[in-house]
Amino acid sequence: MKIRLLITMLLIIAFSSTVFGADKYALIELNGSVNPVIADYIVNSIKKANQDNMQFVLMIMDTPGGLLNSMRDIIKAILDSEIPVIVYTYPKGAQAASAGGFIMIAAHIAAMSPGTEIGAMHPVSPFLNFSPDQKQNGIMEKKVLNDTVAYAKSLAELRKRNITWVEKAVREAISSTNNEALRLGVIDVVANDINDLLEKIDGKKIKTKDIYVVLKTKNIQQHQYTMDWKEKILNYFADPQMVFFLFLIAVVGIGFELKNPGMIVPGVIGAIALFLFLLAVKVLPINFAGLTFIILAIILFILELKFTSYGLLTLGGIISFIIGSMILFDSPLPGGQIPLTSIITVLIVLLLFIFVVVRAVIKVHTQKAVTGIEGMIGEKGEATIDFTGKGTVEVHGELWTAISDEPVKKGDVVEVIKMEGMVLYVKKVSQ
Repeated sequence: MKIRLLITMLLIIAFSSTVFGADKYALIELNGSVNPVIADYIVNSIKKANQDNMQFVLMIMDTPGGLLNSMRDIIKAILDSEIPVIVYTYPKGAQAASAGGFIMIAAHIAAMSPGTEIGAMHPVSPFLNFSPDQKQNGIMEKKVLNDTVAYAKSLAELRKRNITWVEKAVREAISSTNNEALRLGVIDVVANDINDLLEKIDGKKIKTKDIYVVLKTKNIQQHQYTMDWKEKILNYFADPQMVFFLFLIAVVGIGFELKNPGMIVPGVIGAIALFLFLLAVKVLPINFAGLTFIILAIILFILELKFTSYGLLTLGGIISFIIGSMILFDSPLPGGQIPLTSIITVLIVLLLFIFVVVRAVIKVHTQKAVTGIEGMIGEKGEATIDFTGKGTVEVHGELWTAISDEPVKKGDVVEVIKMEGMVLYVKKVSQ
């Protein structure tokens, strides 16, 4: 009997220390766009924190948004966690925009530091449907919007947050400051820094997946989960803008090398950019219709150099480039697409490159040779004597032996049609 009682007490103590008595918390960071790489890091970190019996997870966040599927993966991990997940928009000036707003709403405790903002959760779908049927386009956009609203409201209901504000953040893309969000019941805490946050949440009772947990943060120790070097590299190149730049560098570099074999440097840079682009494509949801539009644009720009279209090919290329860039990534949330300012900037640089550098290269390759045998063909000179057959002419101030199939008189203007060795074959030019 005593042994059973002892075992029971030990199990209770072990259970209590596991659930309530942990003296460490896990620190993870979401800094930058929400993409598959950072989602895997966060999901794995939350699972690891649960396995390591951390008291709670503190996620420091500063994000403009990102990809819908990656956001949902993070939220699923938060909802499935046996320990509380606290999301803290930090430092000052940080934002929890778009996908970040959804993650904040899903947190067990949502906190913000002064000078931060939350919101702008409206889905954006430029050229969502290429059908000329505007009614069909409207239905698709409404479907995406209503689905996003329902998802946001379900999270707000679960965490007892302001459902009206959440719906407006999605439908109308409103944003709020940290103080507004606190006053409206969107978040739970405003804290100056991590120490201030730990002090303010001490003693809070939080319902996790299955149980209630009382947070004890006095003298608690921090244990940080960080990305390894591979994840950091992948995360750096998993940004939509970075992938966009890599693709253009690859196209320009390899195209330049093919046009001018042996230059080496453009080809090497283009090949490296292409490799990194293909690496990123495995991570990000690339829309290959967008890629096709961008490639078509580059082809149209180059054709403009070869054919006179009075700007029509260039205009078509600009339109194709903008459309392709805007639909290059499949994400209805802001932060998962390329900003219009970046598209315009790259377009200008690309046009300057093609119409200045490439034009100069094409001109060099097509201009007439001015030295050697090729340089003499087509040159004009003057006969120094009357001759039929062989005689002498002056070309470039030099006397040359010349052969003509027609009679030539002294002073006649002749044109070089062929050169063999040091002998010019000429024909008389009509005056």
